[in-house]
Amino acid sequence: MRLALALGLGLLTSGGVRAEADLAHIRPLPRPVFATALIHPMPRPASLGDPLASFRPMKRPDFSAQKPKTAAASRYLCESPEIKGKALPAIQARTKGCKIDAPVLVSEVAGVKLVPPATINCVEARALSKWVTTGLQPAFDGTIVRLNVADSYACRPRNNVPGNPVSVHGKGQAIDIAGFKTSSGATLTVTADYGRQIKAAQKAGCGIFHTILGPGSDGYHENHIHFDVAPHGGRDYCR
Repeated sequence: MRLALALGLGLLTSGGVRAEADLAHIRPLPRPVFATALIHPMPRPASLGDPLASFRPMKRPDFSAQKPKTAAASRYLCESPEIKGKALPAIQARTKGCKIDAPVLVSEVAGVKLVPPATINCVEARALSKWVTTGLQPAFDGTIVRLNVADSYACRPRNNVPGNPVSVHGKGQAIDIAGFKTSSGATLTVTADYGRQIKAAQKAGCGIFHTILGPGSDGYHENHIHFDVAPHGGRDYCR
């Protein structure tokens, strides 16, 4: 019996060693140190920005800021609430040099009526409105209610002299004023009343208009005052 027990223990011991040796082959090997580095995420480059940015709703555009700057002003003729009248179709005459791309028929500027209404361009209209406010009315203590218009758009040679270049009237850049009506009902004409007040008003327009011609200037403006915004070489001429 002792022999049998010894033999059994021997077999168990021998089998156990063999079994443990066999199990050693199926146990996982220790993970290499360098392999652990591969499973850690790399830091996100700063140049790629916020990874959640593409999932966040975009800021709603400010459509009000995209409106044209002249949106409010476009409700008015020539972008000015002081100018009354209406826009006209483009004027293109057969005579070369006579045209207005965007003419307007102006019936009132700065509260002063134009009789008859003047066909000019918006540059001339705005200059006229400014002159009425800053030059004409101060010279007459704010009493002018009407301008008597002698001429505005006209496709003709300068000073109506055949052979002369086309007048700036043919481009909508000029207006001729023959008289003024006051709030008291009095009418003052350039022909009969060209004195201190009219001269002061005329002088105040220099710089607003590029050329001003009145009585004594060249013999062609004895009964009216000519106001124009044509460049004329960049120099103002006021006589």
